[in-house]
Amino acid sequence: MSFTNLLFLTAFLPLSVLGYRALKTETSRNILLVVLSWLFYAWAGLQGLVLLLIETCWIWFAGRALEDESDANRKPLFWTAAGGLLVILGLYKYLDPILTGLGLRPLGLPFPLGISFYTFTALSYLADVYTRRCTAQTDFLKLALYLSFFPKMAQGPIVQYHELEPELSTRTVTFQDIGSGSLKFTRGLAKKVILADGLGKVFVALQANTTWAGVWVLSLAYAFQLYFDFSGYSDMAIGIGRWFGFHIPENFDHPYRSVSVREFWRRWHIALSSWFRDYVYIPLGGSREGTKALIRNLLIVWLLTGIWHGANLTYVVWGLYYGLLIIAERFWFQPYLEKLPRWGRVILIFLIADIGWVFFAAPDLVTAFARLGRMFGIGVTGLTDDQTLFWLRTNALLFLLAFAFSGSLFQRLQDRILRRWKMPAVLGMAVFWSLILLTCLAALVAGTSRTFLYFAF
Repeated sequence: MSFTNLLFLTAFLPLSVLGYRALKTETSRNILLVVLSWLFYAWAGLQGLVLLLIETCWIWFAGRALEDESDANRKPLFWTAAGGLLVILGLYKYLDPILTGLGLRPLGLPFPLGISFYTFTALSYLADVYTRRCTAQTDFLKLALYLSFFPKMAQGPIVQYHELEPELSTRTVTFQDIGSGSLKFTRGLAKKVILADGLGKVFVALQANTTWAGVWVLSLAYAFQLYFDFSGYSDMAIGIGRWFGFHIPENFDHPYRSVSVREFWRRWHIALSSWFRDYVYIPLGGSREGTKALIRNLLIVWLLTGIWHGANLTYVVWGLYYGLLIIAERFWFQPYLEKLPRWGRVILIFLIADIGWVFFAAPDLVTAFARLGRMFGIGVTGLTDDQTLFWLRTNALLFLLAFAFSGSLFQRLQDRILRRWKMPAVLGMAVFWSLILLTCLAALVAGTSRTFLYFAF
């Protein structure tokens, strides 16, 4: 079930909130949220739900065993438990693409919704217990809620166990939570339905275009579509979480205003970057063991980041692209970058990200390199054509809005208005966002919304 599904918006979500508010004890509320989360997941297929239940039982028993085991046996036990999760992830996500690539018949295993996200969520729990950052959860219900809480399960954000553990036992929902959660949810829905889906039409229309301008418009459309699609989902998940008393961390912080590659990845998919930093990069030694070890660790992290997204070689190249860029920035071009004016650095980093998304969007490396070549004038059939001009002309406002909303200008303007006019501004903003919500619902009724892009991961 998607956040843009009308059944979800008009029945599942409001009834869930009402049911939650009607219950008074934390245990009964946790039971309700777990049942709702399993129903939400079962909508995508019962086989996936069975797999989720197996993994929940697996990490519950493993966590209890890690808590009780002597230090000598904890390491092999941890790697056995973590290895089991990774084997399941490999079977369902990577085996069939690998078999197909080798010319063998795939097994046809169904792809469980959100398996990459909830597997890393489960690994976070095991790692936090193993390193004694947290104690093992003895309440199966609370652990099931952590792993399967429906707003974050299908597409993240990946919340580390120690971040959410306190709220599994005690949480409150204030009027501020309801208000800020509603605003966050509506913003996310608008990002998805108005901006991401609109730009997605441009991307689909221009995929076969071979002109210089056409390929650039294609790449820009995808860069903004991916950002508003994924950050929109994250905002909606955070907003829903607030309605139930959970404070899910932010996953995006205006990444297209970054002035370095490293800053970009501190602002884009923050949850995944933090996960690899805390559970891979730092345990490998981080930057503490000299230059060679640092380069090795960065390449390992970025290779794994690419593989996490999928078995396609395009993701591997995309991961290595960023790994090499971060190494080059750290040891070579950072001083040159700092000599540029801020606006120049923002444009440069955006273009670097835009080039990276070419690999992300392409179905294979041949297509990716062909598009890259055309972006730099190699193999183009002309400067532009009528198709490119049509889609650019009819979507000029959409691109302008994408540029504006990808920065912090709108947020700063809204904050300034609220500080200056206070209550009238609050009422005005409430009316404005209510109209935006109605616009989004009208678009959903018309059936113009598309599937979230990160559902594929």
